[in-house]
Amino acid sequence: MDAVYQWVINLLVLVVLMALSDLLVPSNSWRPFIRLALGGLLLILLLEPLFYFFRNEESIVTIPFSQIEQSISAEQEEGEAMIHDMNNKHQSYIWSEVSDKLAKQANPIVLEEFDVELSNVIIWPNDSSIEEFKGEVEVELSGLSQISSDSEQELLLLLAQEWGVPAASIKLTQVGE
Repeated sequence: MDAVYQWVINLLVLVVLMALSDLLVPSNSWRPFIRLALGGLLLILLLEPLFYFFRNEESIVTIPFSQIEQSISAEQEEGEAMIHDMNNKHQSYIWSEVSDKLAKQANPIVLEEFDVELSNVIIWPNDSSIEEFKGEVEVELSGLSQISSDSEQELLLLLAQEWGVPAASIKLTQVGE
């Protein structure tokens, strides 16, 4: 901050000196030379902040390479974590929507044939592939009557056929009302 004050003081002194020299020089023959010299000094003085910046460029601009490298790697890790989190949320949303659609698709058929309702369908994928399902589907059934084991097998086969997933990956649980 002291450098700025010193620069302003020097600038004011030079402007006062220019005004005084214009008044004190008696002959018109010397005035252009004095104005040229003092104008050059004024120009140099006005450009002094740029000279200061370029003179101290190394200490102002340079940052250690290791610090830059650490900053970049931290930002990359943060970005990758954000992307991973967004992908997880996106996958979760997709599987939630798929669960809802599966329940809406099969509920009328199951209600008509087995007199039970699909109260909740939860999909637990082992991988994110939708083309070939390798996970597990938990189905909660609600109804007034219990399903026999034969009817349960028929229901499993019906749901597997309706949803296009292996019957072994569907787990049925009966919840009472």
